[in-house]
Amino acid sequence: MSEVKNNNSEDSFKKRYSFKLITNIIGLGIGLITQSIVPRALGPASYGNFSFLTSFFWSVAGFLNFNSSTFFYTKLSQKQDDKTLVGFYFYFVLIIGLFLGVILAFPVVLGYNEIIWPEQKFIFVILGAIWAYMSFYVMILVDMSDAYGLTVKSEKVNTVLKIVGLTIILIMFWKNWFSLLNYFLYHLLILALSISALIYIIFKNKKSLSPFWRLDNAQVKKYAKDFSKFCAPLIVFTFLGVVAQILERWFLQTFSGSVKQGFFALSSQVASISFLFTSAVMPLVLRDQAISFGNKDLERSQKIFKRSTFTLYLLTTFFCCFIAVEAKTVLLFFGGQAYSEALVPLAIMSLYPIHQTYGQLNGNFFFATERVVAYRNIGLIFIFIGIPITFFLLGPEKYGALQYGATGLALKMVGLQIISTNVQLWFNVKYLKISFKEFLVNQIACFSICMLTALACSYAVDEILKSFHFSIRFLISGLFYSSCMLVLIIKKPNVFSLEEEDVLKVLNYVKGKLAFQR
Repeated sequence: MSEVKNNNSEDSFKKRYSFKLITNIIGLGIGLITQSIVPRALGPASYGNFSFLTSFFWSVAGFLNFNSSTFFYTKLSQKQDDKTLVGFYFYFVLIIGLFLGVILAFPVVLGYNEIIWPEQKFIFVILGAIWAYMSFYVMILVDMSDAYGLTVKSEKVNTVLKIVGLTIILIMFWKNWFSLLNYFLYHLLILALSISALIYIIFKNKKSLSPFWRLDNAQVKKYAKDFSKFCAPLIVFTFLGVVAQILERWFLQTFSGSVKQGFFALSSQVASISFLFTSAVMPLVLRDQAISFGNKDLERSQKIFKRSTFTLYLLTTFFCCFIAVEAKTVLLFFGGQAYSEALVPLAIMSLYPIHQTYGQLNGNFFFATERVVAYRNIGLIFIFIGIPITFFLLGPEKYGALQYGATGLALKMVGLQIISTNVQLWFNVKYLKISFKEFLVNQIACFSICMLTALACSYAVDEILKSFHFSIRFLISGLFYSSCMLVLIIKKPNVFSLEEEDVLKVLNYVKGKLAFQR
């Protein structure tokens, strides 16, 4: 029976991942169009201000969360009928909103708002805080839909809303309605629609929340004890992590200004496109890992970790290397000449999602296996290392710092990410009793092959098609690169640590779809 259950679980995972991948491909197309409009429509300064404020309050919301959302998702995945857990957590979400309001008001009362949010109008500060809270609320509802197995339905809604959002962006651009205020209002509208749609899906599928909002004292104490046991080891870590994140953008804003903030924001946003294909599947991996750990199935945990890591790492590296090599052309697409100085930060930040994938997978596994203290200790080490490095790279020259602006922040983020995720990986593979060397070799092999192939394809196309428009060269270079990588994966899947059986399954699936369409 257990074997049948595992097979059904794998089929369910494949179905959910396939749908996530399809919707993310659609989202990628929409994101590319949106990202090519917004930065140039707002300009570097306004775009930088939006990024600074939303990043600030998202970090604060993350601190108030104390990683409780991960615990909530893990437990809800294991016990989907525990609806009083949902009621308790939504009370906690309301408390987060109240604290966010206090944190927003406190600097204003003391007169420190100009120091904390330099060069920012207070109306935008308020909108940034509302954006962060609504985004957090959407994240929780998406996690719930994944935990309940409603991924396909929630992703359909997500896709529709992305199309609606793109339509609004196009109208704003056409009517010349773009401003920082209108862009904030656009985001709040889309978030409100997302919240409404996700709540409707949960209610429609008989996952009603309303009967469980009244909790007795015993239930409150039980959940408070469970959450505090999980979150307590992370309080200091979360606080310092948020301080580090805020300082990164605050140093950049204070010592280099809104324009440089805009350069880094564009670099980060373009880089995040590569993470679209993997970020959506992370909750699904966490859910399956949590279930395997709950069943004490080590063999299945090993299989899930290896397959998800090797596959998602290759997928992310494939996109990141191409964007890094074509950074100049990508910059023309998304920002235009106003962002020409963002070339180096973009090329560096394009590589960030590669090990961001490892970071997400490692973090998921630490939480799924309830090794929170180990995760915290590793994180604290790199926070303490990261803060002085950040100041050295971004701080003013009169204090002996380099004041490298967006380039310095990009260097710090990518470099520290590579080291920290490999330290996490070492602890995870040791726990799983599998080889660390295998993962290290896979990282080097995948990156080297993807980067060299991207460089060769880009150089060849540029030399042969010099007279063609840059967009045509970019498109042909991408097709050439994709074709070369596809051949390598099919012919030598073991080089990428992939199972030949899995590659054949994907090919047969694609052939079947093509045959059906004919």
